[in-house]
Amino acid sequence: MIDFIKGHQTLILALLPIPFTFAGAWLAAWVQARGGHAQAEAAEKAARTAAAATLQAVREQADHAAAEAAAAALREQRISAARHLIRADRVLGRVLHTMFREPDTDSTPSYDDLLDAWGVVQLVAPTPLATASSRVLAAAQGLQLLVRHRGEAYRLHTQLASIRASRPEYDARQAAESLDALDALDALRAAYAAGEANMTELHAAASAALDRLPALDAEQASALLDDCVHPEMGPLLAQSWREHKEALDAFVSCARNVLGVTD
Repeated sequence: MIDFIKGHQTLILALLPIPFTFAGAWLAAWVQARGGHAQAEAAEKAARTAAAATLQAVREQADHAAAEAAAAALREQRISAARHLIRADRVLGRVLHTMFREPDTDSTPSYDDLLDAWGVVQLVAPTPLATASSRVLAAAQGLQLLVRHRGEAYRLHTQLASIRASRPEYDARQAAESLDALDALDALRAAYAAGEANMTELHAAASAALDRLPALDAEQASALLDDCVHPEMGPLLAQSWREHKEALDAFVSCARNVLGVTD
């Protein structure tokens, strides 16, 4: 073997670099392939990261847009609810005023509309505004009860008080009888307020004074007599209207604060 190597030394030395060259080329190709694969993996990872970041940004933008849309929709709902309540309350107020001139006026539909408007506010408004709307409803309820239960008597009492002898539709005698009836009613009311035990004579006197007024029928006279068990309505009515206005003003102010309205 040694002799063979020695005999072919020149040939072997000439051929020996070939396998090493091939091995080197293969190793270089393998290393390059590995490098390309790693580079491809890195590029793919970077692409995935970029896609995830883009998707997250799109989602955040969509969530932000959805939140803004929801806030805008809620604001519109609150504006609509507040506007409906204010309008319904004012309509009911006009109806209650009308009842003094037209006793047969029915306030139920207007009150039901206000109640419906109040319910909507309770659903969409924050607590301060919902509380303010309840105050409006309570004030309107008290005013409506006062007008419905005592409005007819108050209207009749006001008519009697407005009679003067100078008015052509009444002569001096009729005016005097009207004033006598008012005095009798005031005396009966004062007796009720004082808690007097026996008011038979005062009641009879007031009833007789009303009977002398031909413009009043029995039902109207009874309404005036029955109303005497209550305090004078004029101050109560004025107080009820004042409380109602204060409640509505407070609601409007609260609504402006909730909606961020500034002057």
